[in-house]
Amino acid sequence: MSSGSGGGDAAVGTLGIAIVNYRSADDCAGLVRSLVAHHTGTRPRVAVAIVDNSDQRRELEPVAEFARRHGLLVRVIHGHGNVGYAAGNNRAARWLLEAGADVVWVLNPDTRITGGALASALQVRRAGDCAIGATTSVDAAGGTRPDLDTLDLWTGRSGQPPAGPSRTLTYVAGHSVLLTRAAFEKLDGFTEDFFLFYEEADVAVRAARLGIPVTVVADLQVDHAGGGATGASRDLRAKSLTTYFHASRSCMIFFRKHHRRRLPLAALARLLYAGRALVVAGPKAATAVVRGTVAGLLA
Repeated sequence: MSSGSGGGDAAVGTLGIAIVNYRSADDCAGLVRSLVAHHTGTRPRVAVAIVDNSDQRRELEPVAEFARRHGLLVRVIHGHGNVGYAAGNNRAARWLLEAGADVVWVLNPDTRITGGALASALQVRRAGDCAIGATTSVDAAGGTRPDLDTLDLWTGRSGQPPAGPSRTLTYVAGHSVLLTRAAFEKLDGFTEDFFLFYEEADVAVRAARLGIPVTVVADLQVDHAGGGATGASRDLRAKSLTTYFHASRSCMIFFRKHHRRRLPLAALARLLYAGRALVVAGPKAATAVVRGTVAGLLA
């Protein structure tokens, strides 16, 4: 994994930004304000696609108009209902690529750009015409770290990257993913079997098989509140039923696609997790885990 740095022709080209909204118009507004604040000068050309997976077109249009007044090309894509996170980003990316995007930057609505200029996003191309990039964030000690997560390839549990080699998959955290045009096209976008969660781990597996490198754009910092629309909290008592269900469903789909022989162990791990959820969060949470696990096995 390589690390990008500033300078050179970073501002040459078109940056496309994909935002999938689900009842998060206020968060989208905050993100767009941070995009405008970190867009210095007239380059690069920036196009923003806001995909409305809910019913907030009226709230999103002023957000789009604000961005247009500050020189960004913006489209609100709406009227299709809730197609999920992966499919929503694919809709955004199709329009962005048609608009000439050289790099597609997938951002969650509850992210904010906190360091660097938008032009830095184009540095992902320093790893090659076909590459994937991670941004950085500030850690608890005040230092910066790459926005990477890991997935245990036996149980499906996610977490922060370990210090040494292990049985985990390291992937670019889904709240902020940079993909060059060639990488997005070679991957054929996100796998739409994943309604929520695990789509970025799926991208990592497929990218590795295709020989697509991953780099870190060190100049670009992103803050992520986490769980703004889905209730994806690490606190079991605060976690939403939507998260319990779809994380379990997507976990099973991931193992069916990429590690079929480990699927029984991953399913057992989810059922043990359901027991933990029962004790901590109650029967509705446990039921959502079991329902999601069964749905993923049958999908």
